[in-house]
Amino acid sequence: MKIDCFTHVMPQPYIERFKQAVSGFYLGDLPSLIPEMVDIRPRLEMMDRHGIDRQVLTIATPPIEEVVEDPRLAAELATVANDAIAEMAARRPDRFLAVGTIAMNNMDAAVREAERAITQLGMKGILIYSNCQGRAIDAPEFMPFYALMAQLDLPIWLHPARTPMRADYLDEDHSQHAMWQIFGWPFETSMAMTRLIFAGVLDRHPELKIITHHAGAMIPYFDKRIEYVYPLFDKLGQLGDSLQRLHKPLIEYYRMFYNDTAVMGSVGGMHAAYAFFGADKLLFGTDAPFDTHGGDLFTRETLFSIEALPIPPAEKAAIYAGNLSRLLKL
Repeated sequence: MKIDCFTHVMPQPYIERFKQAVSGFYLGDLPSLIPEMVDIRPRLEMMDRHGIDRQVLTIATPPIEEVVEDPRLAAELATVANDAIAEMAARRPDRFLAVGTIAMNNMDAAVREAERAITQLGMKGILIYSNCQGRAIDAPEFMPFYALMAQLDLPIWLHPARTPMRADYLDEDHSQHAMWQIFGWPFETSMAMTRLIFAGVLDRHPELKIITHHAGAMIPYFDKRIEYVYPLFDKLGQLGDSLQRLHKPLIEYYRMFYNDTAVMGSVGGMHAAYAFFGADKLLFGTDAPFDTHGGDLFTRETLFSIEALPIPPAEKAAIYAGNLSRLLKL
């Protein structure tokens, strides 16, 4: 059994409503560029080619709040997205699982929508982004959402968000060479994980389940830097009481996160993620169909990198489906 925990869709009803709401919506031509994003038929064909039993469907970027500043309109678009994703998954419930989204610039509505998506639409969790209009997601207004998800006992999918308008250097007005995405997204995820830890979210809700994109981003490669350099800054008096307020060693909090395997086939990256998080915190996930071959490339390469791990078959089975089945109560 193989369940891809992190794939993306852009349902046609959502595209049409977004195009009405946002002039020049830049993903409006997705049906022709990546048919698998909007049509389940080529998506199912791709899955069958690689022996993928089921996929988790999550909304594709951009974050709603990134392009829709009006909180009421943003909340409406989240509702449209969730209804459309749920309908898409319902066409083949044996193959698809739906995950909802929220508009993070309207948290009162977001909490209500998250509860509706899960309790009424049967969605298996909620996707959020690493920042909300450039603001950290550890702000007080986001705390009721984390409390709700802990109560509902279903995961939060954490996706990075960063745009080309975030310049790489102070004397520039935009990012160059796609660095905002290639390098900026793993940085964003790592920052969001760290802010949630220091804000005490995982201390208040130790049962909270968060699934990161791209195999925990930078964390597996910087574990010793986290473990040894933070105490140095603490000794230099630059952290206030941040470390003292934590209930356990900092590095242990990072191991509380669940993580997909979307390292685009990097064998070294997969080894690093396994070495740091262990098999029980890894979930097969590909980022399909966001590649140049409608998901074929990322799916094939991700399978290759998992098979390259020198680990017991039981651990591979857990990564492929067992861990996610447990989290989603399948």
